[in-house]
Amino acid sequence: MEHPDPCSGFGLCYARNLGLDAAGGDIVSYLDDDNSIAPEFVASMRQYFKQHSNIRYSIARQQRRRDVIRNGSVVRQGKPFVSPSNCCSLQQLLWQQEIFDSNGFVHYRSNAPRWHPQFQVFADYEYLLQSACIWGESGFGFNDSILVNYIQSSIGIIGSSNYEQWATELSLIVTNQANYSILKGSIVERLEQLVDSYSTKAQISSTPKAFAF
Repeated sequence: MEHPDPCSGFGLCYARNLGLDAAGGDIVSYLDDDNSIAPEFVASMRQYFKQHSNIRYSIARQQRRRDVIRNGSVVRQGKPFVSPSNCCSLQQLLWQQEIFDSNGFVHYRSNAPRWHPQFQVFADYEYLLQSACIWGESGFGFNDSILVNYIQSSIGIIGSSNYEQWATELSLIVTNQANYSILKGSIVERLEQLVDSYSTKAQISSTPKAFAF
Protein backbone atom coordinates (compact mmCIF):
# COMPACT_ATOMS: atom_id res chain seq x y z
CA MET A 1 0.00 0.00 0.00
CA GLU A 2 1.34 3.45 -0.90
CA HIS A 3 1.38 6.27 1.61
CA PRO A 4 0.19 9.80 0.73
CA ASP A 5 2.78 11.99 -0.96
CA PRO A 6 4.19 14.40 -0.05
CA CYS A 7 4.65 13.61 3.63
CA SER A 8 7.12 14.61 6.29
CA GLY A 9 9.02 12.08 8.34
CA PHE A 10 9.61 8.38 7.93
CA GLY A 11 7.49 6.92 5.12
CA LEU A 12 7.47 3.45 6.66
CA CYS A 13 5.48 4.79 9.61
CA TYR A 14 2.85 6.29 7.29
CA ALA A 15 2.62 3.02 5.39
CA ARG A 16 2.18 0.99 8.55
CA ASN A 17 -0.53 3.33 9.81
CA LEU A 18 -2.35 2.89 6.50
CA GLY A 19 -1.97 -0.86 6.93
CA LEU A 20 -3.51 -0.68 10.39
CA ASP A 21 -6.45 1.28 8.96
CA ALA A 22 -6.95 -1.28 6.18
CA ALA A 23 -6.48 -4.41 8.30
CA GLY A 24 -9.57 -6.50 8.96
CA GLY A 25 -8.24 -9.11 11.37
CA ASP A 26 -8.11 -8.98 15.15
CA ILE A 27 -4.33 -9.47 15.26
CA VAL A 28 -1.70 -7.76 13.09
CA SER A 29 2.03 -8.14 12.49
CA TYR A 30 4.80 -6.43 10.52
CA LEU A 31 7.46 -7.41 8.02
CA ASP A 32 10.03 -5.38 6.03
CA ASP A 33 11.44 -6.16 2.60
CA ASP A 34 14.71 -7.47 4.06
CA ASN A 35 12.98 -10.00 6.29
CA SER A 36 11.11 -13.24 5.95
CA ILE A 37 8.99 -15.28 8.33
CA ALA A 38 9.12 -18.99 9.02
CA PRO A 39 6.36 -21.06 7.37
CA GLU A 40 4.87 -21.74 10.80
CA PHE A 41 4.95 -18.08 11.92
CA VAL A 42 1.22 -17.35 11.61
CA ALA A 43 0.12 -20.65 13.12
CA SER A 44 2.65 -20.37 15.97
CA MET A 45 1.68 -16.82 16.91
CA ARG A 46 -2.04 -17.52 16.65
CA GLN A 47 -1.60 -20.49 18.95
CA TYR A 48 0.52 -18.44 21.35
CA PHE A 49 -2.18 -15.77 21.67
CA LYS A 50 -4.84 -18.45 22.04
CA GLN A 51 -2.94 -20.12 24.86
CA HIS A 52 -2.25 -16.82 26.65
CA SER A 53 -5.53 -14.92 26.74
CA ASN A 54 -4.02 -12.03 28.71
CA ILE A 55 -1.38 -11.29 26.03
CA ARG A 56 -2.00 -8.25 23.85
CA TYR A 57 1.41 -7.78 22.21
CA SER A 58 4.25 -10.18 21.57
CA ILE A 59 7.54 -10.81 19.81
CA ALA A 60 9.24 -13.95 18.59
CA ARG A 61 12.97 -14.56 18.25
CA GLN A 62 14.88 -13.69 15.08
CA GLN A 63 17.69 -15.35 13.17
CA ARG A 64 19.76 -12.28 12.28
CA ARG A 65 22.76 -11.39 10.14
CA ARG A 66 24.48 -8.09 9.32
CA ASP A 67 25.96 -7.75 5.84
CA VAL A 68 28.20 -5.04 4.39
CA ILE A 69 27.11 -3.99 0.91
CA ARG A 70 29.09 -1.92 -1.60
CA ASN A 71 27.99 -1.08 -5.13
CA GLY A 72 25.03 -3.37 -4.79
CA SER A 73 27.07 -6.44 -3.81
CA VAL A 74 27.68 -8.15 -0.48
CA VAL A 75 31.37 -7.66 0.35
CA ARG A 76 31.18 -9.14 3.82
CA GLN A 77 28.58 -11.50 5.15
CA GLY A 78 27.94 -11.26 8.85
CA LYS A 79 27.93 -14.12 11.31
CA PRO A 80 24.38 -15.33 12.07
CA PHE A 81 23.07 -14.81 15.58
CA VAL A 82 19.74 -15.16 17.35
CA SER A 83 18.05 -12.22 19.07
CA PRO A 84 16.69 -11.64 21.61
CA SER A 85 17.90 -14.17 24.15
CA ASN A 86 15.58 -16.97 25.22
CA CYS A 87 14.85 -15.32 28.56
CA CYS A 88 14.00 -11.87 27.24
CA SER A 89 11.68 -9.65 29.30
CA LEU A 90 9.85 -6.43 28.51
CA GLN A 91 12.08 -4.58 30.98
CA GLN A 92 15.20 -5.66 29.09
CA LEU A 93 13.68 -4.35 25.87
CA LEU A 94 12.71 -1.05 27.49
CA TRP A 95 16.21 -0.74 28.92
CA GLN A 96 17.60 -1.58 25.46
CA GLN A 97 19.57 -4.45 26.94
CA GLU A 98 17.96 -6.65 24.29
CA ILE A 99 17.24 -5.75 20.67
CA PHE A 100 13.62 -4.91 19.91
CA ASP A 101 12.76 -5.12 16.24
CA SER A 102 9.23 -4.76 14.92
CA ASN A 103 9.58 -7.42 12.24
CA GLY A 104 7.47 -10.23 13.57
CA PHE A 105 5.99 -7.96 16.25
CA VAL A 106 2.39 -9.06 16.78
CA HIS A 107 -0.41 -7.25 18.59
CA TYR A 108 -4.16 -6.88 18.75
CA ARG A 109 -5.44 -4.29 16.30
CA SER A 110 -8.09 -2.89 18.63
CA ASN A 111 -6.81 0.15 20.56
CA ALA A 112 -3.41 -0.13 18.82
CA PRO A 113 -1.05 2.88 18.85
CA ARG A 114 -0.05 4.81 15.73
CA TRP A 115 3.44 4.76 14.24
CA HIS A 116 5.27 8.05 14.77
CA PRO A 117 6.92 9.29 11.51
CA GLN A 118 9.19 11.66 13.42
CA PHE A 119 11.34 8.63 14.29
CA GLN A 120 13.44 6.40 12.05
CA VAL A 121 16.19 4.72 14.07
CA PHE A 122 13.97 4.54 17.15
CA ALA A 123 10.61 4.11 15.39
CA ASP A 124 10.36 0.51 16.61
CA TYR A 125 11.36 1.36 20.17
CA GLU A 126 8.94 4.29 20.30
CA TYR A 127 6.13 2.02 19.11
CA LEU A 128 7.03 -0.49 21.82
CA LEU A 129 6.80 2.30 24.40
CA GLN A 130 3.34 3.22 23.18
CA SER A 131 2.27 -0.42 23.23
CA ALA A 132 3.55 -0.87 26.78
CA CYS A 133 1.67 2.25 27.89
CA ILE A 134 -1.59 0.93 26.41
CA TRP A 135 -1.41 -2.76 27.33
CA GLY A 136 0.96 -2.73 30.29
CA GLU A 137 3.70 -5.12 31.29
CA SER A 138 1.23 -7.92 31.97
CA GLY A 139 -0.01 -7.72 28.38
CA PHE A 140 3.42 -8.48 26.92
CA GLY A 141 4.37 -11.97 25.81
CA PHE A 142 7.60 -13.48 24.56
CA ASN A 143 7.38 -16.40 22.14
CA ASP A 144 10.81 -18.02 22.33
CA SER A 145 10.42 -19.76 18.96
CA ILE A 146 12.73 -18.52 16.17
CA LEU A 147 10.20 -17.38 13.58
CA VAL A 148 11.80 -14.44 11.72
CA ASN A 149 14.82 -14.21 9.42
CA TYR A 150 16.42 -10.76 9.29
CA ILE A 151 19.34 -9.87 7.03
CA GLN A 152 20.39 -6.36 7.98
CA SER A 153 22.61 -4.37 5.64
CA SER A 154 24.99 -1.45 5.88
CA ILE A 155 22.81 0.54 3.46
CA GLY A 156 19.58 0.18 5.42
CA ILE A 157 18.01 2.75 7.74
CA ILE A 158 19.85 1.44 10.79
CA GLY A 159 23.01 0.40 8.97
CA SER A 160 23.53 3.86 7.46
CA SER A 161 22.53 5.83 10.55
CA ASN A 162 24.96 7.78 12.71
CA TYR A 163 25.44 8.45 16.41
CA GLU A 164 24.13 12.00 16.12
CA GLN A 165 20.83 10.69 14.77
CA TRP A 166 20.64 8.09 17.54
CA ALA A 167 21.24 10.76 20.20
CA THR A 168 18.74 13.19 18.66
CA GLU A 169 15.90 10.69 18.38
CA LEU A 170 16.41 9.12 21.79
CA SER A 171 16.71 12.58 23.35
CA LEU A 172 13.31 13.42 21.85
CA ILE A 173 11.80 10.45 23.66
CA VAL A 174 13.43 11.49 26.95
CA THR A 175 12.26 15.09 26.51
CA ASN A 176 8.70 13.89 25.96
CA GLN A 177 8.79 11.19 28.64
CA ALA A 178 5.48 12.48 30.02
CA ASN A 179 3.83 10.98 26.93
CA TYR A 180 4.99 7.51 27.98
CA SER A 181 3.68 6.39 31.36
CA ILE A 182 5.96 3.34 31.21
CA LEU A 183 9.05 5.57 31.37
CA LYS A 184 9.85 6.01 35.02
CA GLY A 185 12.88 6.33 37.27
CA SER A 186 15.68 4.01 36.31
CA ILE A 187 14.50 3.55 32.73
CA VAL A 188 14.71 7.29 32.10
CA GLU A 189 18.14 7.39 33.72
CA ARG A 190 19.25 4.57 31.43
CA LEU A 191 17.99 6.40 28.33
CA GLU A 192 19.70 9.60 29.44
CA GLN A 193 22.96 7.69 29.80
CA LEU A 194 22.55 6.30 26.29
CA VAL A 195 21.89 9.78 24.90
CA ASP A 196 25.10 11.03 26.52
CA SER A 197 27.01 8.03 25.20
CA TYR A 198 25.75 8.50 21.63
CA SER A 199 26.44 12.25 21.77
CA THR A 200 30.02 11.63 22.92
CA LYS A 201 30.57 9.03 20.22
CA ALA A 202 29.18 11.41 17.60
CA GLN A 203 31.86 13.94 18.56
CA ILE A 204 34.85 11.60 18.68
CA SER A 205 33.97 8.86 16.20
CA SER A 206 36.13 8.65 13.06
CA THR A 207 33.24 7.06 11.15
CA PRO A 208 29.75 8.51 10.60
CA LYS A 209 28.16 5.10 10.99
CA ALA A 210 26.69 4.26 14.38
CA PHE A 211 25.98 0.61 13.64
CA ALA A 212 28.99 -1.70 13.80
CA PHE A 213 29.39 -4.04 10.81
